[in-house]
Amino acid sequence: MSSRAVPGPLRTVPRAHEDPPAGDAPRESRPASAGFRARLAAFGRPPRVMGVDVARGLAVLGMIGAHVVSSRPELSWGDPSTWLALVDGRPSILFALVAGVSLAFVSGGRSRLTGQALEDARLRLARRGIVVLLIGLALEMLDTWVDVILPVYGVLFLLMIPFLGWSRRRLLVGAAAVGLLGPTLVAVVEALTFQPYGAGVGLLVTGMYPATTWVALMLAGMALGRCDLTSPRLAAGLVAGGVALAGLGYGLGAVVDAAPVGAQSQQAEAVPGDEVDLTGTVCVPQDGGAVYCQPDGGGEAGDGAQAPTGYLATFRETGGFSSVPAAAWSAQPHSGGTAEIVGSGGFALAVLGVCLLLARPLRWLLLPVATVGSMPLTAYSVHVVSLAVLLWPFGLVPAALTDDGGVHPAVWPVSAVVLLVACTAWALTLGRGPLERLTARAARPDPSVRAGA
Repeated sequence: MSSRAVPGPLRTVPRAHEDPPAGDAPRESRPASAGFRARLAAFGRPPRVMGVDVARGLAVLGMIGAHVVSSRPELSWGDPSTWLALVDGRPSILFALVAGVSLAFVSGGRSRLTGQALEDARLRLARRGIVVLLIGLALEMLDTWVDVILPVYGVLFLLMIPFLGWSRRRLLVGAAAVGLLGPTLVAVVEALTFQPYGAGVGLLVTGMYPATTWVALMLAGMALGRCDLTSPRLAAGLVAGGVALAGLGYGLGAVVDAAPVGAQSQQAEAVPGDEVDLTGTVCVPQDGGAVYCQPDGGGEAGDGAQAPTGYLATFRETGGFSSVPAAAWSAQPHSGGTAEIVGSGGFALAVLGVCLLLARPLRWLLLPVATVGSMPLTAYSVHVVSLAVLLWPFGLVPAALTDDGGVHPAVWPVSAVVLLVACTAWALTLGRGPLERLTARAARPDPSVRAGA
């Protein structure tokens, strides 16, 4: 295991813990010119924790399923035929948890960084966050139907910078506080301001990936990264504790979701103007606080969403405080509720524990999944680009779409197999993924600045 000496009175920083949140492979003892056999023998070996890579790879493959499998049954834990619904929200939560583990690796792992070494880690993370944000924005410009998660992660990496030096206990307390109080605070703010929306609010508060959910999970992951993840006892504890938390969270969410919600009403305001007559129109509420209207007879009510000449009005909900408990404690996927954080977070803990337990005895079987997890930024980006090129908006393979405009069920397994093969071949011949190399290079400290400091 190689190490990097820090000038002055600071201690040595082990390279073993440099497992960046974008999934970069840490610099291992083998030379960069190592051949296929050497890479095959060394991949997933200490100092790298292969179970973390496997969990990250499963998260990426699960998010692909969430993107392309449009018809999913309602989840019933007692009915295996409905387990396809597990891709709803849970893979992204697993990804957030493992990203927190990687953040702990970046900041020293079991031994926290201090002084200049900690400041260097914070600077590297800031640079990585900016690069991930830019890559995410580029993917969004492809105009696919995917809610690209990378811009959120780029911002979250910046938000997590102050926590890199925290101890395991402080991280756990912070995760619990954000997970318990954050969703309630957001629900109250939404009730007070009548469903606020906008680019910034949608990005981090009310969107598909609310910060109150991801910050709590990333803090919990950082606390895990401060532990000995090679311990079978710890892995077994994660499985048992995760199952218990999942039962608690989903059970609580079922109670909350089944509880009656107080009466609500919708009151329109700023309806286009006194000079506009909406008589004989069909109006359809949309996300973001808008209503699109078109003349009746132009199709079904749902067609109003696509009407380019439809009138625009805004609406607000009255009596919204009665829905605060349901919004704050929901267990529904992507709800951002406390029950979802506890339930799906517990599920993610259990999956991580299983991956840690099985990574060593099933190393050869799980190695392809681990290679995907070693370059998640590349794998995720290639997946989004492939959707744009093959399906939408370029549509080079129309046969991959069904008659009703959905995605063919075979797209998910085909995409997964292609990524597994491609990532395995790349990792065992070239090593680090291309976008992981880009983020690592961008995060590398400037020698001239370091010398001046």
